This record gives sequence, C-alpha cells and structure tokens, in this order.
Amino acid sequence: MVIVHNQPDVAYSSKLLYETIQLPIFYTEDGHAVETIWGSGDQHKAFYMEFEKLFRPFIEKEMEHPVILTANSWEEFIIVPVKRSGVRHGFVVIGPSIQQVPTDEHINGLMNDNQMSNLDLPHWKAHWDSLPVVSRLRLLHISVLAHWMINQEALEITDVLKYSYQYVLPAKFQRNIELEIQTKRELSLSNHSSKIDKRLIELIRTGNTSELMKEWIAYPNEGVGILSKRSQLRNIKNLAICAVAVAMRAAVDGGIYEELAFTLSDLHIQQIEELNDVKAVEAALIRALLDFTERVEQRRKESMSKPIRICCEYIFNHLYQEITFDKLAELTGLNSSYLMNIFKEQIGMTMMNYIQKQRVEEAKKLLHMTNDTISSIGLRLTFYDQPHFIKVFKKYTSMTPKKYRSTIKPESQ
Repeated sequence: MVIVHNQPDVAYSSKLLYETIQLPIFYTEDGHAVETIWGSGDQHKAFYMEFEKLFRPFIEKEMEHPVILTANSWEEFIIVPVKRSGVRHGFVVIGPSIQQVPTDEHINGLMNDNQMSNLDLPHWKAHWDSLPVVSRLRLLHISVLAHWMINQEALEITDVLKYSYQYVLPAKFQRNIELEIQTKRELSLSNHSSKIDKRLIELIRTGNTSELMKEWIAYPNEGVGILSKRSQLRNIKNLAICAVAVAMRAAVDGGIYEELAFTLSDLHIQQIEELNDVKAVEAALIRALLDFTERVEQRRKESMSKPIRICCEYIFNHLYQEITFDKLAELTGLNSSYLMNIFKEQIGMTMMNYIQKQRVEEAKKLLHMTNDTISSIGLRLTFYDQPHFIKVFKKYTSMTPKKYRSTIKPESQ
C-alpha cells in the first residue's frame, strides 16, 4: 500500500470526483448529519432522508477502507472513510447508482420480500429509471480512485471487493464457522461418506437411471449436512438446491447441452422454492435427479463426433433464429461440404432435414403447451409462412398442426 502524507482538501477532492464520474457525492463528519452534497437532485431526496438508517452501521464500525454497499432496493453506494493523520474524521458517500434496471420478475420478488404495496410500484419504477447505470467493475475502479484522491492511499480493486464483504458480513459468522469446525473435530463428527455422493454423481454423469434409483433408496439420512438451523423445511430446500446444482454439472459432463442443463436447473430450483412440504421437496429433488440422468442416458445413445455434437447443440439453442451452414462450419472449423457429409453419416439424415425435424418437435411442444395460433408458432420457428410450416410439419408427423393439436387429450393441456 502506497501512502502519501500531504492529503488534499475533502471538499475539493469530492468536487473533482463529481465532475469526473457524474455520480452524486455526499460528505458527512462522524456523528453529524449530511453536510455537503454534490449533484443530488430531487430524485435522490428519499435516499437523503434515509442517510442515517443506511449508513449508521458503517459509521459505528472501525472502517478504514472503501466499501460498496448494496441496499435492499438495489441502489449501490461507495462509502469512503476520510482519514487524517491516521484518524477517521468522516465519510464520503458516492451514489446511488444501479447495476441494471430490474426486470418485472425481480421487481415482483422485491415487492413480496419487503411486503411493499403495489400502489408504490410506479414510484419505485420511476426511482430506478432515474438512477445512473454503473457496472460493479466501474464502481470498484471509482472506489480506488476516490480513496486515492481523498486519502492518498493506493489500493487494488480486489482490496475493495474483499473489504466490502468483510464489512457487510458480521464478524461473528467467521468465528462461528471456526468454532463449528473445531467442535466437529473434537467430537469426531462428520457428514456421511463422500463416496456415496461421488457414486450418485457418477451415475448421473453416465446416465444410469436404474442404478441411481437403487442408490437413492439406500441413501442414508443420518449425517446429512445442516444448511438451516431455523427451519427444517428451509434446510431440506437448501440441501435439494445444492443437489440440483451438482447434478446439473454432472449432467453437462455426461453430455447434455450446457444451456439446456442450466435451464433445467433453474426450473427445478424454482419448483422446489414454491413447495411448502418436506416430502414434496424430497419428491421434487428425486424428480430433478432422474430428469438429468434420463437426459444423459438418451444423449449417450446418440453416438456422434465432437463436430457433430457442436452442430446439434448450436441447432438446439437456436431453433428460433436463422441457422446457416456457414455458421455451423465456422463453429466446427470444417469445410461446409465435408461437414454436411459426416453429419448425414452420423445422424442418418441431412442437416437441413435434421433442423426441420427439430423445429417440428419444438412446434409440437408449443401446440401442446400454449394457445398460440398455428401461424404465430410457425413464424417463431422461422418458417417462411403458414403453408410452408404446415407442409414441413406434415412431412414429419403425417398430419397438419391443426390435426395434431386436436389429438391432444383435454386433460393433458
């Protein structure tokens, strides 16, 4: 750490910072209200009124390094201690900013978590829209710059990141971790053998569904880790979420497409979070593990070389966009003519027919699971027009999309 003893005036440094980064800057001396503000318009009035509530915990700590604080409503602030002759005199606060404008799903989650009224939603949306969008990396660089300009101490952005986590998390958490480790060592307590976990992971990776079921039946309940001490339901949910994440990685290693694996993981975890019964969570977990394993099993039956696997994965992920042979040749590094020849040898049909067939399979799912019109489904899957869609669909199913939809049993819709 580089330290220079001739430290500049805080007000002047803050003014230069504001003119450079164009973010609101607040200054307060320890134990006093906000004294000086640069660049704070009416849109930040709510924050100004909540200053004490937001930053009192940091003022009370022996904080000597800049940290980045994220509020519950996503605003982010940089807090820089002002030090003179080794003694802290106050704080410079930079912000608020936001990493990205929240999506509707995130907003709904926030409103539910904080029991906020929907009547306040327009106010919050206007507030978020008014905030400058600043990436976490830029905030880290601004923190380093601000600390140098105010305190003449040189830091790395990794230092700021470490200090931020250190000040946000209570110190007792780390002490509790060390005490828990010591207790388990002293009493010779341990979680169940990792050999069982490794066996389950290997069965998912190799797509061995029948053996996975047998192993799960014999899976011991005792010795399983505790991930929540306050609620058994929360504990089981946390364990299930960890298991789904591990299973997802095993399935990717086993050959299923990475994008598909991440999507499946998200969906299974979302389902687990919605459940309110321990047995239902356990059932959802085994369903998730079987889902991954069955998909690996199916994938392993499809023997293909690496270039063809790259093509199939790209096609799977881009059924709703235009797919060109040149792009597939570029991805595999092969000549397009040669690629089409080996594709037909390994898959058993031309690349064009394979793409059409995969789009028809996707269309069948949409016809089954949505009420979208036939023409809109065809357009989404890049068919030229409805007649073209009907022609290709009939080629692979021997019926029109309308006929296929009519054969679906009402109870399955």
